[in-house]
Amino acid sequence: MTKNWKRITVDRMPFGRRVETSRWVEDGVWAAKWIALPSGRGSAGTVAYRNCFALSTPGRRLIGVAADAVYRLWVDGVEVASGPELGDGKNAFVDTFEWNAEPGEHVFVALVTSFGGCGPYGKVEFEHGFLLAADGDEAGKIESRAENFDALPVAGLAFEPIRGWPASVGQELTFDAAGYPAGIERGCCEGWRPVTELRPGGDADLRNEFVPQPLLRPATLPEMETKEIRGFTVRYAGPFGGRLFRAADNRAEELDGIGEALRNGTFEVPPRTELRLLLELDDYYCVRPRLVTSGGRGAKISLGWAETLMTEEREVRAKAERTQWRDRYFFGIYDHFLPDGRERMAFWTAWYRAGRFVSLEIRTGGEPLRIDRLGLEEFRYPLALDSSISTGCADLDQLSVLARRTLEMCSHDTFMDCPYYEQLMYLGDTRIQALLTLTISRDSRLVEKALRMFASAQLESGLFPSRHPSRITQIIPTFSPFFIGMLEDYARWRGGPLVAELLPAARRVTDAYERWIGGDGLVSIPRTWCFVDWTGWTAGVPPEAERGVSGIVNALYLYGLGSLANLYELTGDGVMADYFRRRAEVLAGAVIRKFWREERSLFADTADDRSFSEHMQILMLLSGALPEKIETACGRGLCEADGLVRTTVYFSFYLFEAYRKLNRPDLFDRRLDLFRSMLKLNLATLLEEPEPSRSDCHAWSAHILWHFYASMLGVRPAGYGFRQVEIRPQLLPGRRVHGRIAHPAGGVIEVEAEAGRAVVTLPPGLNGSYCFPDGRRVALAPGRNEIKG
Repeated sequence: MTKNWKRITVDRMPFGRRVETSRWVEDGVWAAKWIALPSGRGSAGTVAYRNCFALSTPGRRLIGVAADAVYRLWVDGVEVASGPELGDGKNAFVDTFEWNAEPGEHVFVALVTSFGGCGPYGKVEFEHGFLLAADGDEAGKIESRAENFDALPVAGLAFEPIRGWPASVGQELTFDAAGYPAGIERGCCEGWRPVTELRPGGDADLRNEFVPQPLLRPATLPEMETKEIRGFTVRYAGPFGGRLFRAADNRAEELDGIGEALRNGTFEVPPRTELRLLLELDDYYCVRPRLVTSGGRGAKISLGWAETLMTEEREVRAKAERTQWRDRYFFGIYDHFLPDGRERMAFWTAWYRAGRFVSLEIRTGGEPLRIDRLGLEEFRYPLALDSSISTGCADLDQLSVLARRTLEMCSHDTFMDCPYYEQLMYLGDTRIQALLTLTISRDSRLVEKALRMFASAQLESGLFPSRHPSRITQIIPTFSPFFIGMLEDYARWRGGPLVAELLPAARRVTDAYERWIGGDGLVSIPRTWCFVDWTGWTAGVPPEAERGVSGIVNALYLYGLGSLANLYELTGDGVMADYFRRRAEVLAGAVIRKFWREERSLFADTADDRSFSEHMQILMLLSGALPEKIETACGRGLCEADGLVRTTVYFSFYLFEAYRKLNRPDLFDRRLDLFRSMLKLNLATLLEEPEPSRSDCHAWSAHILWHFYASMLGVRPAGYGFRQVEIRPQLLPGRRVHGRIAHPAGGVIEVEAEAGRAVVTLPPGLNGSYCFPDGRRVALAPGRNEIKG
């Protein structure tokens, strides 16, 4: 059956090309209706929807599926899909599938779970409902309408808040088999009821009159990658000890046998037994757990997830070396499964979990329990790694692996900051993730979705929410300029119509900042939270950023103006580029008057000189708006001054950009020590911040891999759409680097470089230049180029 069912990407404007073969929509209204049981908006719970129908002819059909909030779909008793692709309050994405249907009887069953507004922050709910669209001559039999579908409330799935935990990753699930009807996947259980039609599907491109609702867009992303995780080791088997895994209680002699039995589906637990197992996965994973059991009536199985174990009972940051578990405490997110005695009962979760350690806790009643399958299924965006690099240094190559894994774990149907704690697409993080994705992969669909999603959420003021989608809106004004930077990155690495489409959204950021300019020509933002970096500042906010005139806030705006001017120049609009460069010059003049300290060759963070930071120097240098004399002095101050507030994991992305501009690979290498220190912790991914870090897997830390490609190897686009290339390696004496970067038009840019010489191979049709540290340039042509300095 599954070979006849395949997910496809159907592009629709404004997300791509319109597909004329689909008959889902006419005059802006979809033939399919949103359906539900008669219940109130925002209700939590799970409902099954069933359609039994007969087809008279075979053929290929397009099937579109949407749900609020999440669905699982079975066709003729076989699970074929889950989703939908993550949307927001304006956009409901329709997962699209090709079904090669045979004539005869068929049954579609969908389980739709809503969280009642208390699910993961990133899952924005509107109203519980299900929609299924179809094309072809017999579409009217298949699509969701009251005459086709009936419904059944499913009582076996209940959600509770995660105790002592942020609500942003949702709730803990209790899956009670006693309330889960046998045979529901095939639609052959009792109790089905009529459904109510809520409203017809509203097409996002064509609907010009509609009540408040998310409008429908075919999904643009491929199916998430799912594969079975076989690499785990049982570290502990023994009694419960609260949160503590006491090494003295471990039945070490049984561990190998237990692990083998779990993998083979032959693990049995006797009646009236309490057993706790600790599994260490061979990598950091995002996982959709699946559990199949037989027997075990009255048992309770709990599956807990953690990034690592803690050295203290009440300290979520007391972690130390990450693979140690002996006599440490397990703080985790749990799901609970209650067998009812039936054979091969299949349990699953409505959302994925993340981490490296799994606590499997089993309490049996009067019946023995057999675990037929402990399915740990990896779940992430199928990011194709089309580029590669070897730095010539074992520690940096190891960091490359961790950075790539960090990006993978933070890429799903949106980018996200961290998969364990928040699962939210923050603009500051996303700019870095998108840039790295454009560098290592030809697949830019997730980047394009991120840009469009943020643009659709832009506020009336011109600011962007700091994170989106999110059912709780948060504003960090200091993130909004990075949308401009992200669009500039896309223009350089890809180009295309998306840039012109989103330029107005980028320009509106300047409207927000412009209204905050005072009589001194400087910005003062009358709102919090003006986060910049997790350094010594309270809540990551620089001095005066929330109540006064902050040098760093003004430098961030100046950086955004420079990016906007670059965007207009890249797209050939010299008039607008000159306009925004003039605005940048005016603002730069005001910043110089207020914050430049010539005697120290530094910009102060505050007018009273009580703080000086790397952040301020970096942003002023990268703005491109400084007079040459001040720029030179500021660069010297950044490199030589003592007592500056230093960047940490996140903002070192911009520090490394400044070092590249200053041709200081020695300082770049020295500051990589922050990341080298992570290797000593046996991490599988990279930290959010210097120890003690909250998150062990955080998107922005992956930026070092981008700098390995774009700064150390030195490959960057020259101009719009990567039509030319600039290669400027930055290497320490004696270092050698070799890398391959996939070009979006096809082919690979290959560079092998060391001090004074390089071999560059360009794909057909690509020209460029090779730059030496002293500014000399050599023209590059397609094919092999040998460079000697």
